[in-house]
Amino acid sequence: MSGVIEVLPEGMRSLFAEVIGAADPGLFSSLLRVDEPSQAERTAVEDVLSKEFAQSLRPDYEPTARGKAIDDLLGTFLLRWPIAGG
Repeated sequence: MSGVIEVLPEGMRSLFAEVIGAADPGLFSSLLRVDEPSQAERTAVEDVLSKEFAQSLRPDYEPTARGKAIDDLLGTFLLRWPIAGG
């Protein structure tokens, strides 16, 4: 892996590749080739990870371990590459 993914902490890279790669292979491929995602790519990553997080909630709306990992990944991504105007 390279590009945007390489900047993420090592422990988050495989989850990022799994979730983004499955939901939007074109986005994932693009992120492998750039060092900084565009605003549209940042928004797309936020959308994908947010949807995946919502799928990782228990019936009491608390996140599963996977949900917590996705939430951490989303926070890390957005701290590094904030969405303008967000």
